[in-house]
Amino acid sequence: MTITYHLPAWTMSAPTLLNFLEDYVGETADRLPLAAPDLSERAYELLELSDDLEIWAIHWPKDQGLELHDHGGSTGALWVLQGSLHEHFVSLDGTLARRDLGAGDGAAFGPTYIHDVVNRCDEPATTVHAYSPPMSSMTFYRHEGARLVVERAEYRADPAWAP
Repeated sequence: MTITYHLPAWTMSAPTLLNFLEDYVGETADRLPLAAPDLSERAYELLELSDDLEIWAIHWPKDQGLELHDHGGSTGALWVLQGSLHEHFVSLDGTLARRDLGAGDGAAFGPTYIHDVVNRCDEPATTVHAYSPPMSSMTFYRHEGARLVVERAEYRADPAWAP
């Protein structure tokens, strides 16, 4: 599914990207896909792609998420359309912090942000994510004691690429 929307022609800061995403969701809400009630696997749809920006709809079934990862140096923002997500993120002091984001909530992050997200609710969740510039890779991490260790990297050039 592709939604026709005017995409800006520049890389955006995290606050600007969040404001853009809130406007995008508001103006395209009637065309955005929502998760099916019987969703059993995480699913995603590329909504927009330009040289400077990409936008995805991601659907999260109960108890499924994406492990600790970064966004390949891209700035990002997410907006919760339905349901809620539980997030752990690496704070500025290097510790793990957490927050919950419900329908109508958004969050933005810079190019070095590392987090995981999971749907802990009984109902599926749908989020819209924007990245500027488009992600070229994602690195996944695991905990070893008090530090993070790279587990693997995934690249956009891979046919199985997914955010």
